[in-house]
Amino acid sequence: MEEVVEKTPDQPRRSCIQRLSYFVVDTLESSFYRYGECVASHPWRYIVGCLVFTGVACVGFFNFHQEHRPERLWIPQNSDYVRTLDWQAENFPQDQRMELILYEAENVLTADYVREMYRVHQQVTSIVVSNAQGINYSQDDLCFRVPALGGEQRQELRRIKQQIFPNRDPNEDLDWSLVFDKSIYYQFYTKMPTACLEVGLLEVWGYNPDLIHSLTDEDVLYAINTVNMSATFSYPMNFTEFLGGVTRNASGHLTGARTALTILAMQVSRTRLDEVIASSAGLSDEVDAELFAWEGEYIRVLNNNTGRPQGLGVFIQSQRSFGEISGDTILGDVAFLVVGNVTLFIYVQLMLGKFNMVENRPLLSLLGLLSTFMAVGVSFGLCSAVGLLYGPVHTILPLLMLGLGVDDMFVIVQCWHNLTRQERRQEMKKRVGCALRHAGVAITVTSLTDFAAFIIGSTTVLPALRSFCMYSAIGIATLYVFQATFFVAWFTLDQTRLEDKRNGLIWCYQHKNWTPNSCSQRDLCQTFFDKMYSRVLLMKPIKVAVLAVTAVMFGASVWGVTNLRQEFNPVWFIPQSSYLFQFLSRILTYYPQAGERGAVYLGALNYSQEFQKIGQLTAAMKENEYISAVDSWYDLMVGYTKDDTGEDIGGKALNDTFFRQVLSAFLFSPAGSRFQTYFHFQGNLTVAQPTPPVTACKFDYSHRMLEGRDEQITAMDQIKQLVNDAGFSDFAAPLAMMYSSWETNKVIMVELVRNLSLAIVAVFLMTLVLIANLITSCYVLLSVTITLVNVMALMTWWDLTIDIITCINLVLCIGLCVDYSAHIALHFMQVRGSRDERVRLAVKDMGPPVINGAFSTFLAFVFLARSDSHVFLSFFKIFFGVFVFGVFNGLVFLPVLLSLIGPPPYHTSRQQSDQESGDSDVCSKAREKLYPLNEVEIDEQKYMEVPAD
Repeated sequence: MEEVVEKTPDQPRRSCIQRLSYFVVDTLESSFYRYGECVASHPWRYIVGCLVFTGVACVGFFNFHQEHRPERLWIPQNSDYVRTLDWQAENFPQDQRMELILYEAENVLTADYVREMYRVHQQVTSIVVSNAQGINYSQDDLCFRVPALGGEQRQELRRIKQQIFPNRDPNEDLDWSLVFDKSIYYQFYTKMPTACLEVGLLEVWGYNPDLIHSLTDEDVLYAINTVNMSATFSYPMNFTEFLGGVTRNASGHLTGARTALTILAMQVSRTRLDEVIASSAGLSDEVDAELFAWEGEYIRVLNNNTGRPQGLGVFIQSQRSFGEISGDTILGDVAFLVVGNVTLFIYVQLMLGKFNMVENRPLLSLLGLLSTFMAVGVSFGLCSAVGLLYGPVHTILPLLMLGLGVDDMFVIVQCWHNLTRQERRQEMKKRVGCALRHAGVAITVTSLTDFAAFIIGSTTVLPALRSFCMYSAIGIATLYVFQATFFVAWFTLDQTRLEDKRNGLIWCYQHKNWTPNSCSQRDLCQTFFDKMYSRVLLMKPIKVAVLAVTAVMFGASVWGVTNLRQEFNPVWFIPQSSYLFQFLSRILTYYPQAGERGAVYLGALNYSQEFQKIGQLTAAMKENEYISAVDSWYDLMVGYTKDDTGEDIGGKALNDTFFRQVLSAFLFSPAGSRFQTYFHFQGNLTVAQPTPPVTACKFDYSHRMLEGRDEQITAMDQIKQLVNDAGFSDFAAPLAMMYSSWETNKVIMVELVRNLSLAIVAVFLMTLVLIANLITSCYVLLSVTITLVNVMALMTWWDLTIDIITCINLVLCIGLCVDYSAHIALHFMQVRGSRDERVRLAVKDMGPPVINGAFSTFLAFVFLARSDSHVFLSFFKIFFGVFVFGVFNGLVFLPVLLSLIGPPPYHTSRQQSDQESGDSDVCSKAREKLYPLNEVEIDEQKYMEVPAD
């Protein structure tokens, strides 16, 4: 049964959307014709103009700012976390920098491994760096020092205790500030030695080399199970907190551990802090040059595994690590950029040129790729000039611009090859005008959809995503202009060279009596789509199979999307091969609670009057189901004051003078001295004197083990609410390291849904205006939606989660996959005949540029499969999905759908519209051939070879 050919009246009435579409498209076509004619008339002017504009824009690089601080990248800047962090930086600055060492083995609690820990300790203490004045600095000069009531000092105190209390156990620890008169104790306190704060298992033996070298495995286990006091500082210490992956026997005693952690505290010197240190990655750290240099040596020395015992791994983290790793990552990414460029150059050369000495286009291909990097330079320069940050995600931009830029090049060259014989007889500038007239709308559709998707993404509250989308939007807009200008100008010069029969590589060499070989004149891609692909695709059994496969894939994808997890962790942005990632992955495995410790920060309260509120808050936090422990100076101060003065101050408002006296006594006691750094005062804290007014303080807490996003966000919100309900008169807020990720997880799903919804609506409206048919636009939207669902399901199966990177990719996915469908749908509406005939013509003419553009974009990212960067791997996986599913839905499913239930073609042709508007008819006969008024005018032999159904 033959398919009915749609008939339309000679002078039909156009709908409003058709009139709008004709106006927009005809205006674009006319503008592009005139612009192409102008560029071809003065190619060198436009080339120089593009180069000058790029150079001027690149001046903005002087304001280039690379950001690696998680709170400035991944968290909404109006969030509680950022507000608290800003307050902390101003009112409670952290002058300590923590350096961490993690030891890993089947069982680290052996004598040999403890001796290796001591050897590493000696390596660290022997590190010496010199400043610009030639002064040497070691750990002892740069560390954070605390009172050391241990070693010989402790032994002396034990002897005194035996004399005063002969009947007491000398190993029993006493609070000497309560035993002695305060004046005697304070005299003793001022003479107390200090030591670098370094805590770990070696504290059990007080770093005594004789004890450590004589240890047996049994000695190590016995000490870990019995010692609960630091030998250096005489602080109570639970050494099991430094162990991970512990094993115990039936009685509960430790029998082994997989890891042991050592923490070194270093002190930033404000007197030596002449300037902010910028690392190689551009990360600004408030650290003096001497400590920064020491950290560099610390990283170098401890990453040298020479002499390590068999089976023991040593992993480190320095405060300097994050900036250095980021810098190394950027340098490593250059390799993928280079390989991607070389591969794309080869592919573009093969597709743009032909296999002979004159018609190959190596220089044009190279200059076309150059235009993409010029667009990247303009984007980076302009965005830097206005102060937009550059984050880890931005390293992918050159490859993204490369893939998108090649698409436009293929469309422009394909439209040049599609010029008719009459158009080819015109002079060069008119031919270029005709080619750009046909290509202009196509590249406008692709660029405009991508630009719209990124502009919508730039409205997000997530700084890194907002900045990336702005960089991309400006890059895409610039690339659109450069391809229509810089590339077209060079194409004009290259085509002039070709018609003069000059060599494709050496333009000054002219071939005499040259004729192209027959092999190089075949367009295999277009022949495939015309003679093979469209024939097979339009067979009834194939149509049924395509619809069935699409339905099954969509059903499976919907199920896959329901299993898609939302999870974000800034650690993923560190390359997996780096020493920092190796350290952090073990910390998260063996110390899952380490990242869920926090502190409540309090500002300039009336502490004497609000003392009871602090007690009420700590009590409420202890009762909260999501809190495992609260380490508050309040509880210890209440107990110490009762032992010291006999007065119970718990839950009471206090006299200000009395409060500052008892606070001073507590902070200089053995039990309270560790809390001295938990307070900031309006003046100096002096022994035996009341404290100055308190301007800020904090106390610590720990969450219990939390499962999943919902429980984490609930726990964070409840702690915030407890602090707010306390009703303090000044600043009060909780802060934990993992809150940065939890704040992002709290908003990322909302941002993703909002961005995707707005992007889909914007793309639909643009395709509706350009296609001018509601049904066809809905089919395009259906194809895009199915592709989006397919890609999101692939994320589930490929172990990706919803995070910042996948949000960027999914927004871009809409912009890319609409290109694959819109070209086919638009061409389907512009030609006449039966549905099958129109589909075949659309696939034949638009299939080659669509598949070339899709494959070139995929080719730009395929080498990222070898990367160990989360950013690069995520881009590769999602772009792989966009390529596979986007091409399938655009070149397989959509043509079948249009062949079955496609709408009638446009009632009037573009050629008729041109005549009505009085435009030049230089290109009209080509359009008359491409867009015939009825099916009779179609070349039967060329376009009607598919038998009717």
